[in-house]
Amino acid sequence: MYKKKGFISKFLNKVFSETPENKKELLYFINKSIKNKLITQNTYNTIEKVINLENKQVKDIMIPRTKMITLNIHDTLNKCLQIIVKSSYSRFPIISYDKNHIIGFLIAKNLFKIVYENNKNFSLKEIITKPAIVPDSQNLNRTLEEFYINKNYISIVIDEFGIITGLITIKDILKNLFKKNKKKKKIF
Repeated sequence: MYKKKGFISKFLNKVFSETPENKKELLYFINKSIKNKLITQNTYNTIEKVINLENKQVKDIMIPRTKMITLNIHDTLNKCLQIIVKSSYSRFPIISYDKNHIIGFLIAKNLFKIVYENNKNFSLKEIITKPAIVPDSQNLNRTLEEFYINKNYISIVIDEFGIITGLITIKDILKNLFKKNKKKKKIF
């Protein structure tokens, strides 16, 4: 009995029988999948964003330094908890003097463990992690890859002079991939 081919089989057969020479051709083949009702327009939009991820730089979507919520290495446990609860973030840059001197990151759950254990000898120095650093000109594709390889989901962003310009998280990249387009865009 003849078995109907699934989307993946059809897509791979098409790609390998008529190999696209560039991104535009690849997107054309994927766009044909919409016309054949194999994928939705939203799926196409997401695939297009993934393909074009290398065209965007960290500076395009990073959180600027002026909007970073930080903790000071000398903050009390109470002050840290207040900032964490108010912001509802899970990772925080730790500064020593100002936002130009980031010495590490605090993962909130590590602080909660100290609270749960009722540890009287609180010190941020003991629970912070080493900061990862990325240049603001690095493409998002590479940044996402580094996040997965290093299992580090937040990085300090620096400019070409080594000045801290902001931070970027894996959530920022994923949010950029899955945000809705304002208007439908067709290639051909």
